[in-house]
Amino acid sequence: MIFLSGLPSKIEKDGFALVHGSPRQPSWEYVLSLSIARENFTCFTTLFCLTGHTHVPAAYMRKSSTVSAVTLSENVGLALGDIPMMLNPGSVGQPCDSDPRASYAIYDSQVGIFRLHRVPYNIAFVRDRICGYGLPVRLASRLEPGV
Repeated sequence: MIFLSGLPSKIEKDGFALVHGSPRQPSWEYVLSLSIARENFTCFTTLFCLTGHTHVPAAYMRKSSTVSAVTLSENVGLALGDIPMMLNPGSVGQPCDSDPRASYAIYDSQVGIFRLHRVPYNIAFVRDRICGYGLPVRLASRLEPGV
Protein backbone atom coordinates (compact mmCIF):
# COMPACT_ATOMS: atom_id res chain seq x y z
CA MET A 1 0.00 0.00 0.00
CA ILE A 2 2.92 2.33 0.62
CA PHE A 3 3.89 2.04 -3.06
CA LEU A 4 0.40 3.04 -4.21
CA SER A 5 0.17 5.97 -1.83
CA GLY A 6 3.37 7.38 -3.31
CA LEU A 7 1.99 7.53 -6.85
CA PRO A 8 0.52 10.74 -8.32
CA SER A 9 -3.28 10.87 -8.49
CA LYS A 10 -3.21 12.37 -12.00
CA ILE A 11 -0.66 12.13 -14.78
CA GLU A 12 -0.67 14.27 -17.92
CA LYS A 13 1.41 13.03 -20.82
CA ASP A 14 1.31 13.25 -24.62
CA GLY A 15 -2.12 14.88 -24.75
CA PHE A 16 -3.73 12.53 -22.22
CA ALA A 17 -4.67 12.93 -18.58
CA LEU A 18 -4.65 9.60 -16.74
CA VAL A 19 -6.67 9.08 -13.56
CA HIS A 20 -8.17 6.16 -11.72
CA GLY A 21 -11.58 7.66 -10.96
CA SER A 22 -12.27 11.06 -12.51
CA PRO A 23 -10.23 14.17 -13.28
CA ARG A 24 -12.11 16.02 -10.51
CA GLN A 25 -11.60 13.33 -7.87
CA PRO A 26 -8.86 11.12 -9.32
CA SER A 27 -9.02 8.38 -6.71
CA TRP A 28 -12.70 8.03 -5.87
CA GLU A 29 -15.30 9.48 -8.22
CA TYR A 30 -17.19 7.22 -10.63
CA VAL A 31 -17.95 8.71 -14.07
CA LEU A 32 -21.21 6.91 -14.78
CA SER A 33 -23.45 9.61 -16.25
CA LEU A 34 -23.48 12.53 -18.65
CA SER A 35 -23.91 14.99 -15.80
CA ILE A 36 -20.82 13.74 -13.98
CA ALA A 37 -18.84 13.63 -17.23
CA ARG A 38 -19.93 17.21 -18.03
CA GLU A 39 -18.66 18.47 -14.67
CA ASN A 40 -15.32 16.69 -15.16
CA PHE A 41 -14.40 18.14 -18.55
CA THR A 42 -13.26 21.33 -16.80
CA CYS A 43 -10.89 19.35 -14.58
CA PHE A 44 -8.23 18.41 -17.14
CA THR A 45 -6.22 20.53 -19.56
CA THR A 46 -5.28 17.86 -22.10
CA LEU A 47 -7.45 16.90 -25.07
CA PHE A 48 -8.19 13.43 -23.73
CA CYS A 49 -8.61 11.84 -20.32
CA LEU A 50 -8.35 8.14 -19.57
CA THR A 51 -10.45 7.06 -16.59
CA GLY A 52 -11.27 3.82 -14.84
CA HIS A 53 -12.78 2.88 -11.50
CA THR A 54 -16.22 1.94 -12.88
CA HIS A 55 -15.03 -1.27 -14.58
CA VAL A 56 -17.42 -0.33 -17.42
CA PRO A 57 -16.16 0.72 -20.87
CA ALA A 58 -17.43 4.20 -21.68
CA ALA A 59 -16.61 7.32 -23.66
CA TYR A 60 -17.85 10.90 -23.53
CA MET A 61 -17.12 13.81 -25.83
CA ARG A 62 -17.55 17.57 -25.47
CA LYS A 63 -18.47 19.76 -28.43
CA SER A 64 -18.85 23.37 -27.34
CA SER A 65 -21.02 23.14 -24.23
CA THR A 66 -22.64 19.82 -25.14
CA VAL A 67 -21.44 16.55 -23.64
CA SER A 68 -22.61 13.29 -25.17
CA ALA A 69 -21.92 9.60 -24.72
CA VAL A 70 -19.97 7.82 -27.43
CA THR A 71 -20.53 4.14 -28.13
CA LEU A 72 -17.49 1.93 -27.69
CA SER A 73 -17.84 -1.31 -29.62
CA GLU A 74 -15.50 -4.25 -29.38
CA ASN A 75 -12.78 -4.21 -32.07
CA VAL A 76 -14.22 -1.07 -33.69
CA GLY A 77 -11.82 1.83 -33.68
CA LEU A 78 -12.79 5.24 -32.36
CA ALA A 79 -10.94 8.04 -34.14
CA LEU A 80 -9.57 10.60 -31.71
CA GLY A 81 -9.28 13.99 -33.34
CA ASP A 82 -9.49 17.47 -31.89
CA ILE A 83 -12.64 16.99 -29.82
CA PRO A 84 -12.09 16.60 -26.05
CA MET A 85 -12.98 13.12 -24.83
CA MET A 86 -13.04 11.07 -21.66
CA LEU A 87 -12.34 7.38 -22.29
CA ASN A 88 -12.72 4.37 -20.01
CA PRO A 89 -11.42 1.04 -21.36
CA GLY A 90 -13.27 -1.03 -18.76
CA SER A 91 -11.49 -3.59 -16.64
CA VAL A 92 -9.31 -6.66 -16.86
CA GLY A 93 -10.87 -7.80 -13.58
CA GLN A 94 -14.16 -7.46 -11.70
CA PRO A 95 -16.19 -6.38 -14.77
CA CYS A 96 -19.44 -4.54 -14.03
CA ASP A 97 -21.14 -4.43 -17.44
CA SER A 98 -22.58 -7.99 -17.65
CA ASP A 99 -19.70 -9.16 -19.85
CA PRO A 100 -17.29 -11.35 -17.86
CA ARG A 101 -14.43 -11.04 -20.34
CA ALA A 102 -11.49 -8.79 -19.63
CA SER A 103 -11.85 -5.38 -21.27
CA TYR A 104 -8.97 -3.19 -22.37
CA ALA A 105 -8.15 -0.70 -25.10
CA ILE A 106 -5.18 0.02 -27.30
CA TYR A 107 -4.47 3.52 -28.56
CA ASP A 108 -2.61 3.61 -31.87
CA SER A 109 -0.91 6.99 -31.75
CA GLN A 110 0.27 6.69 -35.37
CA VAL A 111 -3.31 6.88 -36.70
CA GLY A 112 -5.13 8.26 -33.64
CA ILE A 113 -7.40 5.26 -33.09
CA PHE A 114 -8.65 4.02 -29.70
CA ARG A 115 -9.87 0.41 -29.96
CA LEU A 116 -11.69 -1.58 -27.28
CA HIS A 117 -10.86 -5.29 -26.97
CA ARG A 118 -12.40 -8.16 -24.98
CA VAL A 119 -10.70 -11.43 -24.11
CA PRO A 120 -11.83 -14.42 -22.08
CA TYR A 121 -9.79 -15.54 -19.10
CA ASN A 122 -9.81 -18.43 -16.65
CA ILE A 123 -12.57 -17.24 -14.31
CA ALA A 124 -12.53 -20.45 -12.24
CA PHE A 125 -8.82 -19.98 -11.50
CA VAL A 126 -9.30 -16.34 -10.47
CA ARG A 127 -12.38 -17.19 -8.38
CA ASP A 128 -10.38 -19.87 -6.53
CA ARG A 129 -7.51 -17.45 -5.91
CA ILE A 130 -9.87 -14.80 -4.55
CA CYS A 131 -11.41 -17.29 -2.14
CA GLY A 132 -7.99 -18.74 -1.27
CA TYR A 133 -6.77 -15.33 -0.17
CA GLY A 134 -9.80 -14.90 2.07
CA LEU A 135 -11.21 -11.97 0.13
CA PRO A 136 -14.97 -11.36 0.23
CA VAL A 137 -16.92 -14.10 -1.58
CA ARG A 138 -18.92 -11.46 -3.49
CA LEU A 139 -15.73 -10.56 -5.40
CA ALA A 140 -15.48 -14.13 -6.65
CA SER A 141 -19.19 -14.69 -7.29
CA ARG A 142 -19.58 -11.63 -9.52
CA LEU A 143 -16.90 -12.67 -12.03
CA GLU A 144 -18.92 -15.09 -14.13
CA PRO A 145 -21.99 -12.86 -14.59
CA GLY A 146 -19.75 -9.81 -14.95
CA VAL A 147 -21.68 -7.65 -12.51
